[in-house]
Amino acid sequence: MSATVTTSVIDSITEERCAELLTELIRQRSVVGEETTAHSWMADRLRDAGMRVEEYTVENTPAPLVLGELAGGGDRPGVLFDGHFDTVFAVPDDWTRAPFGAEREGDLIFGRGAVDSKGSVAAMLAALEAIATSGTELSGPLFFMSDSDGERAFRGAAVMSDLKVAARIGTIFSAEATSNERIEIAYPGISTWKITAIGRTAHPTEPERGVNAVAKMAKLVQAVEDGQLVLRRGTSPWFEPRVTTNAIRTRPGGGWSIPATCDAVLSILSPIGVDLTDVRDDIDAFLRLLETEAGDVRFERKLIPMGGGRLWLRPAEAAPDHPGVLALSAAVQALTGREAKVGAFNGGWVDGAELMSADGSPACLVFGPGDFEQAHEVDESISVREVAEAARIYAHATLELLS
Repeated sequence: MSATVTTSVIDSITEERCAELLTELIRQRSVVGEETTAHSWMADRLRDAGMRVEEYTVENTPAPLVLGELAGGGDRPGVLFDGHFDTVFAVPDDWTRAPFGAEREGDLIFGRGAVDSKGSVAAMLAALEAIATSGTELSGPLFFMSDSDGERAFRGAAVMSDLKVAARIGTIFSAEATSNERIEIAYPGISTWKITAIGRTAHPTEPERGVNAVAKMAKLVQAVEDGQLVLRRGTSPWFEPRVTTNAIRTRPGGGWSIPATCDAVLSILSPIGVDLTDVRDDIDAFLRLLETEAGDVRFERKLIPMGGGRLWLRPAEAAPDHPGVLALSAAVQALTGREAKVGAFNGGWVDGAELMSADGSPACLVFGPGDFEQAHEVDESISVREVAEAARIYAHATLELLS
């Protein structure tokens, strides 16, 4: 792609258009799990830009996945913009502004989802519009995927596997806040496990006849905190395994008695190079050790599926020297004068990671405007200038990859 064409496309991206797109999108209330019209708004914008648009029903979600495609004239690996339009909930009384009002104050636009991730989505839409309306001939396809389940189970991304889009693309730009400075390329595997301690019930006046499952579970929780659950380290230079105790509960009923069962929920983050059977075996070894040490108790484990037909969210990593990383890094340098920082994703997991294979292709790269610390916060806001800057970076990198 000639420098003249790239400059023309970038110069056509204005802060006013980015603000307009973001304002309209924030006002499309799209809280995860709720009915919304945001998918229709997204589809209309993609069609306006000349894309062929399809909508796909997604399991247990009220809004479909929206997929747009702008065909290219060559056979180069395509680019996919990945941006979820759903948000977490907002309690209006907690906010100083209407959370879905998209009020503007100077350079800032306030609203739920401004950072996570409607600011990035608006930037992607602005970049797509500029590329499409320029009439530039692309040498590979340009896709835009947007779903309504990016805040919960990423079910929409699972649909993409059946559509075989991954085979046609080389790079995924995933819309999450990195302050236009970080390119995040690595994602841990995530699995959730229910552990049940099984003791023996008894009357509370004769506790010696029972085995208190709550007390036994307390030993497990402390053992987890003490690092006794040893998890395989895998091969990632970015992540070490982590485990968090998310919940503890006894089962309802039973009256005034020594509890015979108690459940705990563990969330485990696993680096690449570790598979689900590895995690299972590490948990089992830990539970057998505790049974030996604690005595008179049995521990059972059960994997809690992640939705979308998946038992877990797989770990994935892209190579730091992947063409997409290099193109995005060059765009950041050219348009901001800053050197992009390449590293691991801060936020857990993203839709685009679903499409990555074991060899890291297509490469899913998290990049976008906004301060990640504001995600899900009260009075969430984002800079219009930063949204426009991201749009120009997305456009620059896309033209580099599809020239």
